[in-house]
Amino acid sequence: MSGGYLAYREFALEFPADLRLGLNLGFYRTFAVPSIAAVLAGTGKMVARPKERAKATGTLMFTLIERGMDGPDGRLAVAQLKRTHARLAVGNDEFVYVLAAFCVTPVRWIDAHGRRKTTVGEKRAAHGFYAELGARMGIEGVPDSFDALADWMDDFERRAFAVTPEGRALWGATRGLLAGRFPRPLAPLVRAAADALLDDRLRDALATPRPSAAVRMLLATVLAARARWWRLIASGRGG
Repeated sequence: MSGGYLAYREFALEFPADLRLGLNLGFYRTFAVPSIAAVLAGTGKMVARPKERAKATGTLMFTLIERGMDGPDGRLAVAQLKRTHARLAVGNDEFVYVLAAFCVTPVRWIDAHGRRKTTVGEKRAAHGFYAELGARMGIEGVPDSFDALADWMDDFERRAFAVTPEGRALWGATRGLLAGRFPRPLAPLVRAAADALLDDRLRDALATPRPSAAVRMLLATVLAARARWWRLIASGRGG
């Protein structure tokens, strides 16, 4: 575990903001799976206190990313995830899907909008981290490579994504949180154009209208500016 964990940790350290944003986007994808959306919306906490619930999930994930799964904090985080998921009325495929969404979505985001594309080794590290987490949580059937997991995720979404009141409510409650993942001057623009951050498949499943060409162009400009900003920060660190 240590080698794979360290490689993924280095990846996270190089792309801190992109990874957090990608994890947010991965979490939002789960809203489009009816069985998962029903569970997330069932208690009312995610809709009533989205920022608090998102922070709790993020804290657990970054404890594992930053500290690994073998130390006291990592073992406690895994145990907490196991307890939480043991109570959820969803099948094994849904658990595999959540792992896939957290693994694949950030990598795809970075490849599309980061300051550089990810490497084969970084994809391997991401897959290894989530496959190990799945094994420790008792989740079966996780595909054995990043590409296989990505293909499995796409196929699952084609079969499972559907519009539900719960999914729409979850997206409505949490869409504003995306603005916090961008530099402060860009946040108001992102808040207004949050729906444009979703791909067509997810947008259709959340019954969110396709943004206008003007909004999509504005977002593309914002994302390009963000990538340049992170390249400048990275070059400053290198100097």
